[in-house]
Amino acid sequence: MTATMGLEKIKEVLGNGSEPHLMNGEQYLQSLRDDRRVIDRDGKDIGDVTKHPATRLAADCYSRVYDLQFDPKTRDAMTYVDQRDNKRYSVGWQVPTTKEHLKQKYQALKYVTYQTFGMFGRPIDYGSMMAIGFLSTIDRVEKESKEFADNIRNFVKFARAHNVQSTDLIVDPQSDRRIPMAEKPGRLRIVEERSDGIVLYGSKVAGSVGSISHFFTLSTVLGEDLHEDSAIWCAVPVNAKGLSLVLREPTIDPNADPEDHPLESRVGEELENYILFDHVFLPREYVFSARNLNLLGLYFESCSIALWHILARLSIRAELFLGTAQAITDILGTNKIPGVREMVSEIATYAAATKSFVLASIDEAVEWNGVMVPNPPLVTTGRLYSIWGYPRVQYLLRDMCGQALVSRFPKAIWDDPEIGKTLKEFLPGTGVTAREKNRFFNFVWDLTCGGYASRTGQFENVNATPRSYISELVYQHYERDEVTKYVREFAGISPESHT
Repeated sequence: MTATMGLEKIKEVLGNGSEPHLMNGEQYLQSLRDDRRVIDRDGKDIGDVTKHPATRLAADCYSRVYDLQFDPKTRDAMTYVDQRDNKRYSVGWQVPTTKEHLKQKYQALKYVTYQTFGMFGRPIDYGSMMAIGFLSTIDRVEKESKEFADNIRNFVKFARAHNVQSTDLIVDPQSDRRIPMAEKPGRLRIVEERSDGIVLYGSKVAGSVGSISHFFTLSTVLGEDLHEDSAIWCAVPVNAKGLSLVLREPTIDPNADPEDHPLESRVGEELENYILFDHVFLPREYVFSARNLNLLGLYFESCSIALWHILARLSIRAELFLGTAQAITDILGTNKIPGVREMVSEIATYAAATKSFVLASIDEAVEWNGVMVPNPPLVTTGRLYSIWGYPRVQYLLRDMCGQALVSRFPKAIWDDPEIGKTLKEFLPGTGVTAREKNRFFNFVWDLTCGGYASRTGQFENVNATPRSYISELVYQHYERDEVTKYVREFAGISPESHT
């Protein structure tokens, strides 16, 4: 991979660090100042995403995750030493060839999720999963072009060597369904092919954390009746000329006091983007497939590791929900009430079940083209279960709080010499001061009730396809032929497989 577009700033900041293949938090922030075009809610060009109110908090949160690669307490979980060159690299970009590699990715994800409290659907180690997913299906690409297959391999190597932050682009924007897919004016498509690359025009949607990433890994794997010019797999530098990221309206106040919004002010917000391609040129080395309609049905396969990452993150979030539930009961002094204990137990069951799906999928992992892939049917079934249970867990957390979620007051009220003194006297919790109790339930509000909590809940509900589609995948892919045959034989009827 040559030093072309998207790399100059990354190479510059890596050259100024102590590790040739790892960025610390400050280096990461510097790498985002690369002339990318991001448009805020007011239609204005953001300029520096590390300083703008809409993106600053999220960028700071990600910078803390990058710092984990250098922290002695977390370095060995977040990074690994390649025995071939004795260099240290990010675990996120390690191609898993053993089950132990997958277990290390799960451990690294736990540290990442604890930093973000799971509020980011596209955390720092997610984007690599899509690129590695391309590797796991590379035999299909190889049939199209050996050059494109080599481009995938080289991109993963280059991204690992440069500690790249990537995110994916798959979904097309909603528009008039009466218009055939091939005729939609906003569909992303190849409008020019040159000897040195391709030119893209159109749009994509979502692109979560794209504004604070370095690359998009883009694939067209969904949709029917697409024209071949929209069948594209590639990598797109976020600062590519002609690319514009239009941010949705934020749901949090970036200037809120940490006491009033402990979660939102610490984590920031994952802002989805509407991505406009205005004749964006991509060097040929970033093209992984072009005009190959045979790849359109590979969603289940090419996204297999990314889908596992989603389930794994939700399993860790479930543990954080469980810890939150116990803290609620401790602070309110309700941990002796049978009904409350039952609610905590229900959340514990959700956490245990989602974790079991993750661990079982690793234990029964399969090898695709040299890549160890967590068992896809188990991952799909686990994702369906996690979506079923998520709204229920959120409801239970709110229900356990009772009036605590509405009897909250901002910092200014607590600082008032008269009212604040009264509140401190009247509203203590169990083992905590009244003000500590207030701060804790401000946190629970951010987690379960606020605008960002609602946005995150909606995101989890439709992340990587909605529940109905996942149910269909479970029906299609969860193996039951053998046991069905046995049941029929045991019951004394013809041993035909189900259809």
